[in-house]
Amino acid sequence: MMAPVAIWFKAVSWAMAALLFGCVVLQLNDPDPARWMAIYGAGAIVSILLPVKKPVAALALLIGLISLAWAIYLIHSVWGLIAISDLSNKMSEKGGAVEVGREAGGLVIEGVWLMLAASYRGARA
Repeated sequence: MMAPVAIWFKAVSWAMAALLFGCVVLQLNDPDPARWMAIYGAGAIVSILLPVKKPVAALALLIGLISLAWAIYLIHSVWGLIAISDLSNKMSEKGGAVEVGREAGGLVIEGVWLMLAASYRGARA
């Protein structure tokens, strides 16, 4: 018999859902919000469903892989143009590369979370 989902997992899942919904809201002033709202919104919805529906783990894994692949692509596109310390600077100092770097960071956070959560949830009842 598999172990049930722990309360801490539910709490973390809902906290991550709130964070990802926050990312959706932050995209409202972005010049190309639809794709960002879609990926962060998908992660948020999956985060809400993970504690209650085990089959959602496969979807979480897929979204996590997409997020990480997209992040790698973005990081590659700004590699050498910005440093990690530039991500806290005003975007006007380095241009659009800072925004791309920040979005890559968000995708890494989402991707790692969803991969770990899918792994945990897949092993529980």
